[in-house]
Amino acid sequence: MHMALGKKALWVYGLVCAIALAWVPPAGAQIDEREPWYFTAEEIELIYRYQEKFGPRLQNPVRAKGCFWGQGEFTATQNGKGFSAPCRFVSETTRHLKEMLKAGAARYLFPLDLDHAHLLIPARLWEEKYSKLPFDQVLPVLLTDPELAALYHASEHLTVTDPRTGKVDLAAKAWKDKRNVVGFYDGRPIEILPPNPGGTGASPPKGYYSFGGFHLLASSGGDLFIFLRDRVISFDITFEIGTLDDERIVVGSN
Repeated sequence: MHMALGKKALWVYGLVCAIALAWVPPAGAQIDEREPWYFTAEEIELIYRYQEKFGPRLQNPVRAKGCFWGQGEFTATQNGKGFSAPCRFVSETTRHLKEMLKAGAARYLFPLDLDHAHLLIPARLWEEKYSKLPFDQVLPVLLTDPELAALYHASEHLTVTDPRTGKVDLAAKAWKDKRNVVGFYDGRPIEILPPNPGGTGASPPKGYYSFGGFHLLASSGGDLFIFLRDRVISFDITFEIGTLDDERIVVGSN
């Protein structure tokens, strides 16, 4: 299958993912599903099947495989600077993703569906503590805070309208209605927010301040994994703002 796709198909796939990574509608923005970078549920599923088996990895992923074997900390980078963070962040993030997948709030861990989260902290803590820290020291401390939360925006490029008939796909609409989710790092279950008009991404909930975030991407070579029903989903997380590892995109030939 990989070889049969050829360089042209791999190039097209890489282009789709690169643009999807680069173009994320701002929270509250009006979405026009006639734009060319929206896809039907069937198209997203087809593209994801390639990503999960053969697609590229994120650049500079966290090195956290040891968190699944009793390790207490993992190594990550932000703006090229390394730091250590507690494995609790990995275990709780993995729990968020699993709960979202089980609830139908997301289906796939890649740019056309769920590929990022915005980190949240109560506004009172931001003013009392984090606003006084140097910028490059905020994230390492933030990841240790039990009051940390994350705002996930899923189904980023999903259209709920069938382009052939113009009718609404009810299953796709139910998926997109759950696209805004808050995950907590104190063990609480995820909270699926009410849908915004037009399917837009939600802003941070009242009382929270947003600082930074992370990207995630399913990949056969990923360091992290989720057990979901009868399958295992391997994926990566990174705190770097970047693109895909292009080396995996150009492999293969006719």
